[in-house]
Amino acid sequence: MARTVGSAADDTRQRILDVAVDLFIERGYAGTSVRDISERIGMTKGSLYYHFASKDDLLAALVEPMLAELDDFIVDASRTGQPASRELIERLVSILDEHGVILRSLMSDPSVLHGLMKRSMPQRLAALQRAVAGGNDEAAMLRGRCAIGCINAGTIAPRLGAPDPDGPEARAMMVRSRLSDQDKEYVVDAALSVLYLGIG
Repeated sequence: MARTVGSAADDTRQRILDVAVDLFIERGYAGTSVRDISERIGMTKGSLYYHFASKDDLLAALVEPMLAELDDFIVDASRTGQPASRELIERLVSILDEHGVILRSLMSDPSVLHGLMKRSMPQRLAALQRAVAGGNDEAAMLRGRCAIGCINAGTIAPRLGAPDPDGPEARAMMVRSRLSDQDKEYVVDAALSVLYLGIG
């Protein structure tokens, strides 16, 4: 029987993804098994496998929405042939901030990075750098790389400063935190100042 939008199967699938993220935050991707996820939800592994054939499929379902948004951004930003505008940088900051929880919960795990490599991540990052830079020349690419570095540091890097950074509550807080509007504006300004440095 075909699944419909809003169906019980879609709701169950989303519950599985939500629980998977919670466990990845708590235990890391490698430290979380399909059994852990199914037990936390209260379903059998077989039922979970109906929705996701493997933990890699779960990973794909978690990162594909972000990758699709990045691909759309790259297409739009590449059209101008100029360094990214403020509007585009704001859009990129919003994309990465929105998906920061998933990225921060997964990025420290080498097996996740290996999985992302299978999804053409190096090519995407190179295309993103060119799109932000507005060109391929060495100076533009350096400015683009530095601007993306500012955005990465502001949106994806773990939030530091918790009293007990090794405690599970502090880790969850650092992973789950989002930027305020004021913080987003600061990250955008920092990225633009680097991107347009030396450009008349």
